[in-house]
Amino acid sequence: MNINVEHQPNCRAIAHIRVPGEEVAKQRKIIVSYFAQNARLPGFRPGKVPTATVEKRFGADIQSELERQLINDGLREAVKREGLDVLNVLGVNDRMTHDTDQSFSFSAELSLAPKFDLPEYKGIPVKLPRIEVTDADIDHDLLHLRERYATFEDVDRAAENGDCVVLSYTGNLDGQALSEVMPDAPKHLQSIEENWFLLDAEEDFLPGFYAGLVGISKGDERSLSISLGDDFAYEPLRGRTLTLVATCKGVKNKAVPALDATFIQKIGGESMTEETLRAEVREVIRRRREQSRDHAKANQVIAHIAEKLEFDLPQEIVNREAQRRTNDIAMRALQQGVPQEELIKQQDEILSSATQQARNSVKVSFILSEVAKKENISVSEQQLITALANIAARQKKPVKHFMQEAYKNGMMNGVREDLLLENALQFLKDNAKVEETDPEPEYCDAHPAAAA
Repeated sequence: MNINVEHQPNCRAIAHIRVPGEEVAKQRKIIVSYFAQNARLPGFRPGKVPTATVEKRFGADIQSELERQLINDGLREAVKREGLDVLNVLGVNDRMTHDTDQSFSFSAELSLAPKFDLPEYKGIPVKLPRIEVTDADIDHDLLHLRERYATFEDVDRAAENGDCVVLSYTGNLDGQALSEVMPDAPKHLQSIEENWFLLDAEEDFLPGFYAGLVGISKGDERSLSISLGDDFAYEPLRGRTLTLVATCKGVKNKAVPALDATFIQKIGGESMTEETLRAEVREVIRRRREQSRDHAKANQVIAHIAEKLEFDLPQEIVNREAQRRTNDIAMRALQQGVPQEELIKQQDEILSSATQQARNSVKVSFILSEVAKKENISVSEQQLITALANIAARQKKPVKHFMQEAYKNGMMNGVREDLLLENALQFLKDNAKVEETDPEPEYCDAHPAAAA
């Protein structure tokens, strides 16, 4: 068998294969014999149909099966002889030929796994903050716990930061109602009826909106000029000034409950004390920071090894991952209220970002797969069963039925591969060289109510 492999960029290769005439004849004889043994034709006993009759009756099927066998055998030999790590057969050239010497020639385009040499991956240096939980950390979490039980009471005074303002407004652009000049604009920019806004020093709605409401009282009307940036989500309003004509329907004070016995027993039961509550909160913070530290460790070991390697990636895998990420980005944007027309305008930018993320993800997957191969890392059956059971529970499906479906539709292989990569990453983390640093501040906000 004559084999010539032509390597191309993006982990592709074209295998040119020529099967000698004697091998073609041998395969054809085997296939014809099989058809003769299994043919059921009127006037002939099973297994006694003449070869000439079989070839005449099933000629097209015999030829198709012959070519399929020759292609499969040829590709297997090419993989073995050339040491190819084939991910997928992308296609077989339609111009297959049966030459005058009875040989058979064809070409197949292959997607190959990238080849690279791993750098040293044991003892990767990482810097991680020590885990310390202070009384101030506990106070901060307790404040947020108390805030979840906050109540809002009507007050007869001007609004301050931390108050809640009940507001109605209409949006205007250049003196005209936004709903008329831009009917496709987001509804919350056109008008709002009696919505609650919690005033905060950090503007997370529209620039200057909260600051513009400080000092407003019930019954007041106020015109707010909102300057929208060049990166505003709704493109037609980028760089424009939107005027919100607002009417205050009420001002409410945010009342955070005191950390007293009544509150503590309300959330934890009669046996809960401030001491036991603080101990539970301390443990929650510790676990949260351990998770954050583990996440940082994973990011550092991956970045360290990925920065030392550059290699081609299979383009079709990158494209598939990029499409998946593009779909996810678009779905999240639609759920957040971004108009579909806006997504269409940003599709090139979204695709570019998704493609870059996909390239990084695919690259890391191949690196972790190679680590798993080098270290003989595997996935235990118990680990696989547990993972599938967890997925079944999240989807609220019977475990046994879900596992049968996962086996049939190929999900089991995908879950196994994901677990293998997780195990390889855990190996890198377990073998990393950790340098502990001073704890990093977890919170940037300051609440005057913390001492309340």
